[in-house]
Amino acid sequence: MLAKNRIERTTGVRAKHPSLLAGLVFDETGERLTPTYTVKKGTRYRYYVSTALLTGAGKTRSNGRRIPASDLEGLVVDRLRTFFIDPAAVLDAVDGESDRASGQSHLVERGRQVADNFEALSPDKVKTMLITLLCRVEVKPEQIEINISRHRLAAVLAGQSINMEMQDHERKHDSDGVVMLVVPARLKRIGREMKILIDNADDNAAVDTSLLRIIARAHDIQARLNQNTTLTVHDIAREESASAAYIYNLLRLPWLAPDITTAIVNGRQPQQLNAKTLMRRASRLPADWFAQRTQLGFS
Repeated sequence: MLAKNRIERTTGVRAKHPSLLAGLVFDETGERLTPTYTVKKGTRYRYYVSTALLTGAGKTRSNGRRIPASDLEGLVVDRLRTFFIDPAAVLDAVDGESDRASGQSHLVERGRQVADNFEALSPDKVKTMLITLLCRVEVKPEQIEINISRHRLAAVLAGQSINMEMQDHERKHDSDGVVMLVVPARLKRIGREMKILIDNADDNAAVDTSLLRIIARAHDIQARLNQNTTLTVHDIAREESASAAYIYNLLRLPWLAPDITTAIVNGRQPQQLNAKTLMRRASRLPADWFAQRTQLGFS
């Protein structure tokens, strides 16, 4: 209990206005960005600021960044949610780390639950998850890199208990077991602050949760069939209360071109592509990736 209390005090998870990335965010030189805030006309504004800028020493060491906290935190949380809702990305990340007895379908479902939690949990609980994953965020001029421990990720997806006191040890010795997630983003100075500009943000379509749901469902069913070779499509259809024809159509989706799946996960699909359209075209979906892009409006 004492160790748990010490960790909570150090990381600030009990703070009234917790900074999700306190102690977890750095610039490309390795300098820590420190959470701070200011109050203007009764409104509280939070920032992550270069330590050198706060102390007034060694300002040339970094760009003297002062980044709006909510912008940076939102990007990090959104990227993590996108990762956890992508079955292919989750299974690839824990390959060789996860207990095969857990089953791929369990890992995919657990990933989906974690993604939902990032949206539903209170800020202190979200921060606890970031700490559990040994999350380290590096803000670079052209992108934001989110590094999480592969070993911790596998443990979270398997539902294993984690000894939080081992955090510092694992961070130092598990550098080869890191999953890196990237957000293409540029920093632009506006006055004293650095604003985050998302590449192609104006061109992005809104994330379609119905599309994400059928993509996740397709990968889940494919994983169940791979895991249990005695299971048939008709068995799955009965379990899912769906027709066999519908399941056969779903099973064509795991073979979408990787860039198509990534675009859908990131909300960059063509405006006319929705869940109903994708399922209607699935039965005629070609195996050739270039032809897929043409048929679905990506080229």
